[in-house]
Amino acid sequence: MANKIINIPDLGEAEDVEVIEVCAKAGDQVDSEDPIIVLESDKAAMEIPASVIGKVISIEVSVGDKVTSGSPFLQIEASSDVEMQAENDSFDDKDTQHQTILEESEKIESEQSLNAQNQKISRTTAKTINKNVYAGPAVRKLAREFGIDLSLVQPTGPKNRIQKEDLHQFVKSRLSETGQGNRFEFSQPDIDYSKWGLIKEEKLSKFQKSSISNLHTSWINIPHVTQHDECDLNILLEVRTKLCKKHKVKISPLAFIAKITSKLLADFPLLNCSLDKSLEKIILKDYINLGIAIDTPEGLIVPNVKNAQLKSIVEISAEINELATAAKKRKLKIADLKGASFSISSLGAIGGRFFTPIINPPEVAILGISKTYEKVVSSDGGFENRSFLPISLSYDHRAINGVYAVQFTSQLGEALSDDKLIEKSFK
Repeated sequence: MANKIINIPDLGEAEDVEVIEVCAKAGDQVDSEDPIIVLESDKAAMEIPASVIGKVISIEVSVGDKVTSGSPFLQIEASSDVEMQAENDSFDDKDTQHQTILEESEKIESEQSLNAQNQKISRTTAKTINKNVYAGPAVRKLAREFGIDLSLVQPTGPKNRIQKEDLHQFVKSRLSETGQGNRFEFSQPDIDYSKWGLIKEEKLSKFQKSSISNLHTSWINIPHVTQHDECDLNILLEVRTKLCKKHKVKISPLAFIAKITSKLLADFPLLNCSLDKSLEKIILKDYINLGIAIDTPEGLIVPNVKNAQLKSIVEISAEINELATAAKKRKLKIADLKGASFSISSLGAIGGRFFTPIINPPEVAILGISKTYEKVVSSDGGFENRSFLPISLSYDHRAINGVYAVQFTSQLGEALSDDKLIEKSFK
C-alpha cells in the first residue's frame, strides 16, 4: 500500500466547477466507485468517485471551493499501486492530448474567422490570436459558434478574464457599427419596474443561466421549422394496459413512444444526424442516443438513453426513471448529458395541445409530445371516442426538408397503432 493523490478527472468544457458536497472523511474505507465529492457545473451536478480502493487520508477540497480538471482533491492509501498508476498515466495522456487539440483547434478557428470579422486586423495579429486570452472553455466555445475573435473582446472579469457578458457586449457594439440594429442582441432593456409597484428580484440558478444562453444560441443559429400532427393512441394504450397487467409492471406511455421513435429513426437517419462545423458535411450515426427532457427544481435538463434502438420498452422505462431520479437529486454524471442524437420533450403530464420545442444542438431535431386528449371520430358509419396524441417535430431546415419531416410524423402515427410492433418491442 502507498499514499496516492487523486486528481479531478476530465470535466469536458466545464471550468472552475464548484464543490457542493463532500461525501467522505478521513479514515473512511472506500471502493473505487464510491463518491468522494459532488461538483456542480452550469449544466448538472456530478459525483467524483475515489477511482481506487483504499483508505481516505484527507480530502483536499471543501464545500464552496472551485476546482478544474487535474486539480488534486483526495489523498488516499491505495490498495493497488498498479491500478492507481494506470489511472494516473491514462489521465496525464488524455489531459495533454486534450490540451494540445484544444490549443490547435482554437488557433486554426481564430485565424479562419479573422478576415470575415474585420479586414482591418493585420496578418501579424492573426498569428498570435488567443495565445494570451484568459477565457474558459464555455466562453471559447460560444465565441467559435459566433465567429468572434477573442483577442478583440474587452475582458471585464477577474484577472482580465473574458466572460459571456463580454461576448454579448462585443456583438452588440459590432452590430451597432454595421447598422444592423438590435436584431441579434443578447441584452434585455434596462427598466425600473418598481415605478409601477412592488417588485422582488431573484437570482437565476446556474442551470437557468446556462439554458438562457443555450436556447438563445440555438434559436438564432438554427432555422427551426415545426411540423404538428396528432396520432391515434387508442391501440397503444390498450396494448400497454394488457402488457403491464400481464407482466405486473407499471410503464408510462412515454417509454412506449420513446422505443417506437428509436426504431423509426433507423428509417429516417437524417433526423438522427448532425451538421459538421463547416456546414459542408452531414454526420450520420449508427447509434440512437435518445435525450429525454426532465423538469427539475433547478430547471430543465436533458440526459440521454444510450443506444435506445437496442433496448426494450422495459429497459428504456427503467433507464428513464433512473435518469429522472438522478437529475432531481442532482446526481447525474457528465456522460449522462453527452452524446444525445435525438431528443423528446414531453408535456403529457401537464397539458397543452401543440408547442414548438427548441432543438438542442448539435442535434437537428426534437420531438415534442403534448397531453393525450379524446375526440369523437366517425367509424363504420357511426361515431366513437378515441384518444389522440398531439406531436410537434421541430427540425433544422438546413438538414431536413418538410416532406421528410411529414413522412416521419405520419409513419410515427402508424407505428404507434401497430399492436404487433408494440408487443415485439416490449421485451
